[in-house]
Amino acid sequence: MDKLPPLGRGIEAVLLPTFAAYEDLLIANEADIRSARRETHTYGPHPRHVLDAYFPDEQKSSKAATVLVFLHGGGFYSGSRVNKDVAEGLMFGNLGRFFTAKYGATVLVPDYRLISHGAKYPSGGEDIAYVIDWVKTSLAQREGYESIDLVLMGNSAGGVHVATFLLDPAFEAAREGILAQEASVRFRGVVFLGAPFHWGGYADEAIKTYMGEKTVTENSPASKLRAAIERGVELPKLKMLVLVSELDPELILKTAEEFKELWKGGDIEIKVLEGHNHISPQVSLGTGIDREEAWGVLVGEFLRSCTSD
Repeated sequence: MDKLPPLGRGIEAVLLPTFAAYEDLLIANEADIRSARRETHTYGPHPRHVLDAYFPDEQKSSKAATVLVFLHGGGFYSGSRVNKDVAEGLMFGNLGRFFTAKYGATVLVPDYRLISHGAKYPSGGEDIAYVIDWVKTSLAQREGYESIDLVLMGNSAGGVHVATFLLDPAFEAAREGILAQEASVRFRGVVFLGAPFHWGGYADEAIKTYMGEKTVTENSPASKLRAAIERGVELPKLKMLVLVSELDPELILKTAEEFKELWKGGDIEIKVLEGHNHISPQVSLGTGIDREEAWGVLVGEFLRSCTSD
């Protein structure tokens, strides 16, 4: 973490140096990270619709199983559930192992459609809906998963997709099906990690391609929230944790604060991750270093707060 401040705040500038700073730390714990019980499943009709499911060592008997769905970042054009070029493919197995081992959660890390697969708004929300359908029709049929508390966590572009599912009218029916008190798979919370809620008047080519040249602003999370409020829609009653790294681009914290202000009365907490940049949280879990993994503890405590009464 001490190597990060000189790298600056620019996402592209910090990407490879940050991966390099953490590789040896992760590889040192490779045996433990790879010990997580992992299964790979198809969850939808597109070849990209594949997810890795990480299971706790023991399924604890409780009223409900906690299932965390993690949507990786990548600017709408890159990213995958396993990055073989970083730390010998330990990312995102490190994240799966952390939350299964320390918090007894089941962690799902899906690939989703990127621009190279023809992704256009709101395909990210559609892919999340497919994952949730898989949870309901497949995972929920297993012993110990008869009742599930579901939490979505989106990193960067993945956070935009989570916001799409949360706010776009196209997914109203899908949301209602998992927000009902009697639902066996119940949507309990959302974690945004380094997610932009709008683009600050600037959008790169990837954002324009995914969001639509003429609908870049209209399709942003902040605009979708504003539109829902103007329509008088009842907003989902969920716990939300917004995590922003200290060395994130400054716009990300600004848009998080604006999003919270817009969602008046919402159960939203913003936390700044000391010492981290936009890339480091995803490679810091599994290092075994308390300071590096403190953000994971925040998420773990949030998961516990989202469990059924």
